[in-house]
Amino acid sequence: MKQILLNSSGALIARMPAPSATPGNILIKVHYSMISPGTELASLRTTSTAQTPNVTPIAKAKNYTNLARMYLGKAIRDPQKAAERLRLIARRVKAKAFAAVATNAAPDELSAEEMDVQADEMLAMGWNVGYSAAGEVIAVGDGINDIAPGELVACAGAGCANHAEYISVPRNLVCPIPSGCDVKAAASTTLGTIALQGIRQAQPTLGETIVVIGLGLLGQLTIQMLRANGCYVIGMDLSAERVQRALDLGMNAGCSDNKTLVKLINNATQGHGADRTLITAATKSDHVINSAMEITRRKGTVVIVGDVGLHVKRQHFYKKEITLLISSSYGPGRYDPSYEEQGRDYPYAYVRWTSNRNMQAYMELIARGQINIDKIIDKTITLDEAPATYKQLLNDRKQSLLGVMIEYPQETMPSPQPADATLIRLHGHRKPQRDKINYILVGAGAFGTAMLVPQMAKCDNLFFLQGIVSRDAVRGGNYVRTHQLEIFASELAPVLTNDDCDLLVIATRHCDHAKQVIAGLQANKHIFVEKPLALTWEELHEINETYSALTNPPLLMVGFNRRFSPAMQKLKRILTNRTSPLMINYRLNGGYIKPDHWIQNQQGGGRNLGEACHMYDCFRYLADAPVNHITAQAITPGKLPYLKNDNFIATLGYEDGSIANLMYTALGPKQGLPKEYIEVFVDGEAYILDDYQSLTRASDGTVLWRGDTDKGHFNELLALGKAIKQQQAAPIPYAEIIETTAVALRIDDLIFNKETIDNHE
Repeated sequence: MKQILLNSSGALIARMPAPSATPGNILIKVHYSMISPGTELASLRTTSTAQTPNVTPIAKAKNYTNLARMYLGKAIRDPQKAAERLRLIARRVKAKAFAAVATNAAPDELSAEEMDVQADEMLAMGWNVGYSAAGEVIAVGDGINDIAPGELVACAGAGCANHAEYISVPRNLVCPIPSGCDVKAAASTTLGTIALQGIRQAQPTLGETIVVIGLGLLGQLTIQMLRANGCYVIGMDLSAERVQRALDLGMNAGCSDNKTLVKLINNATQGHGADRTLITAATKSDHVINSAMEITRRKGTVVIVGDVGLHVKRQHFYKKEITLLISSSYGPGRYDPSYEEQGRDYPYAYVRWTSNRNMQAYMELIARGQINIDKIIDKTITLDEAPATYKQLLNDRKQSLLGVMIEYPQETMPSPQPADATLIRLHGHRKPQRDKINYILVGAGAFGTAMLVPQMAKCDNLFFLQGIVSRDAVRGGNYVRTHQLEIFASELAPVLTNDDCDLLVIATRHCDHAKQVIAGLQANKHIFVEKPLALTWEELHEINETYSALTNPPLLMVGFNRRFSPAMQKLKRILTNRTSPLMINYRLNGGYIKPDHWIQNQQGGGRNLGEACHMYDCFRYLADAPVNHITAQAITPGKLPYLKNDNFIATLGYEDGSIANLMYTALGPKQGLPKEYIEVFVDGEAYILDDYQSLTRASDGTVLWRGDTDKGHFNELLALGKAIKQQQAAPIPYAEIIETTAVALRIDDLIFNKETIDNHE
């Protein structure tokens, strides 16, 4: 499909994989989307002074049950946050030469059109844009039962309702278009809903005098709704043309200078001032907010809908006791993950006007003829015309263009693949290398792109990154193009049929791991999955059933990297000839992560499942024996914002008589105390592993290993690569992977008092 991106050079059209209908989301073929000049052009105007990661190269070149019994027998935050700044590649080559190299063709054999396509494919990077669209439902994800394919809907949301041929939008940001509202007008719904929510915040009553400062798109929509509400509306904008437009749409009075505005208000209110003032302008100046205070009556209300400077002078604010409010986008539910991402609606009786119900109300106003959209749409363009139109908008100093609609015809430009393809192959990519392990990165987050890929690149030339699977078209697309990768997909399924792919490297959110592992196993792909392997007993059981059913299963590796760290491997060698059981104490000072972070919710599973599994793998590695006893106890936080599953103590017993204890806490300081500290007692000696920087023998203080912090990421991936190339067993035995995952699940049961094992066992 085609999607509009912005970068420091302006707008461009990029080829992207179409999104899929993920659970809770609706897949829509866009008919129209509306450009919001104020919001969208603001990002363009700031790029000249602000560097944007992943985009700078473009500017230079073009001028990211009881299953416990089965697996345990008798026993029963966070990843690196620093995002990689993508390599700054200045491709200072002519299109003809670039295309020739990309296709192994002689320059004279390529047409002008082929050269342009080849040259642009790897340079089409930027950030997504657009948040107001309308179109036809193509498919619905799991959990959607009130909207069906074929319906026409309006969509909202930056990052999802983009200017693109296909979009996938969460249910609560999608609203069916009512009879009487055509799909083109419905494409303005997001902007109209923002204006409507600002009015709801102001709470105007019949007959009041309302001032609207800023008569762009939001202002024009606001004055129409206020007039429908029976208010006397006065508007102000620096553009006399926009003032006249608003007057033509029913505004009672308006002007383009402050002096006249004050006079109009005094005449309309007998000198009292406006009852309410709505600011729909966009400026960094503080003048607007202070002018609004001056023209508003005592105990009146000022509502900020646009983006303005907020340094308020105290004198008017204080003397008049003005109520100052900021309107939050579409209404209640906006920016609430439980509403937007998880689809949980607010009760109608308690929250009458949610974001979605505001969208519905706005379109009903259009259907009843109380809002005229046609008069504020100056131009309707095709997707192909978007780059030139954005340039025109950016250079339009008089702001003569107000509303611009993008229309999406059946075919917008030549494309080598169908518009709804969820996997695309980009021109100009590096070719797969059969002497290497070709792999696909599943998930384009920071850990995958900034940790795993760079480490794999250092692994003795074993791996070759062929492509990425990412639901984030912009982050994934920028990464793919910067690294000249061939495959870019929005879902895993089409990648699994790629015979060139040897290995899947799964670095998605934890809730997706199990199903992606199962799909990869069924497709006979080797798999490296970042921990955890599973979040539930059912997921673990399904993985094991799938793996066990395979006659010759591919390698399955979980990212339990700490056993591969130089310090841990050194300790393992020291313990090779031990005669006594081990006593292990592992203290993990994890640092506080808020309860509403994804790591702590259903997507992450919490830090016991998501991180402490590393420690359980270390215990298994050092003891070299199966677990036969598990106990765990967590803090009782009461009403404090601390969680049980990142503040607990777990003790594990092993069949060789060893005991290991983990104290995992988020209550400690981030400074002054190492994150991970391990003590191992054995045969009259003790060994101290300090934050994977040193290993010391306690009796005489001898340092057995010292180095920069190394938790084993490189070594684990190197071991995996060698195992695949040499057709050997996985570096971590499959049985140990299953056992470690089961241990984490059992400890979660104990922490939360979920009894899965008979008490007498």
